[in-house]
Amino acid sequence: MVTVLTLTTLGAALTLITLQFSRSVLPHRENFTGRHIPTSAGLLFLPIILTALLAIVMGWFAAGWDDIGYLGYSMLAGVVGYVDDLRGGAGGRGFRGHLGALARGRVTTGAIKVFALGGGALALGLSMFGVSVEAVIAAFLIAGCVNLANLLDLRPGRAIKFLAIPIFALLFLAPAAASLVVLPVLGGVFALFYFDLRGRIMLGDAGAAILGAVPGYLVASSGPGLVWWVAALVILGLTALAEVSSISRWIEEVDLLRRFDLWGRGNRE
Repeated sequence: MVTVLTLTTLGAALTLITLQFSRSVLPHRENFTGRHIPTSAGLLFLPIILTALLAIVMGWFAAGWDDIGYLGYSMLAGVVGYVDDLRGGAGGRGFRGHLGALARGRVTTGAIKVFALGGGALALGLSMFGVSVEAVIAAFLIAGCVNLANLLDLRPGRAIKFLAIPIFALLFLAPAAASLVVLPVLGGVFALFYFDLRGRIMLGDAGAAILGAVPGYLVASSGPGLVWWVAALVILGLTALAEVSSISRWIEEVDLLRRFDLWGRGNRE
């Protein structure tokens, strides 16, 4: 319990300190209400990840190669997401949009993100399960969770709220080592939740990607079984929904989901 609280608290504290010193240098973007606010707040998680890697290298924190791979993947996700925050446009949304643009000879930052995060997820899956079908499935689960976080991060606090419940459950279903290594990042996420919820910052693709890597790694590390099947069905279903319609529209049309989505935002519609 002490370790859990320590890792989570350190992650939260480091994130808030980083926020204090970097708020003015974060890129700004217009949010869905038309206000210009800092985005790419996921960059604030990078010091946590670097500190965790340093702690492992120095022997202060016991972790396996899979855990190191997760931290490396999270850094990749944050950097690639940041590039998409800076250079990404409104065109070519979704897999069909990005791949369609690629077929026409135009490389979007979204396409780069798809291949970079997909390739990184495959590398992590191979590290976890070797050359096997399980490695490919694990890569799909990791990259799929990252994509879902990105799809959800369209309203203040939405991605964190909707992913918090499955993440909490997965912390008890995944191996202890995997659950511990994600705690510093989760501490950072909790620290930014209020600011995200109140529309003072946006996680951006950088933050959504790092957030999505948390349930992705927890699911993958749980190993083949019921958790994999449930996660795969959720990922496939919501990704298909986003391609043919809109997750936002679905949330707004289901009263319970809409109430949960609006909870805590205040009068910011």
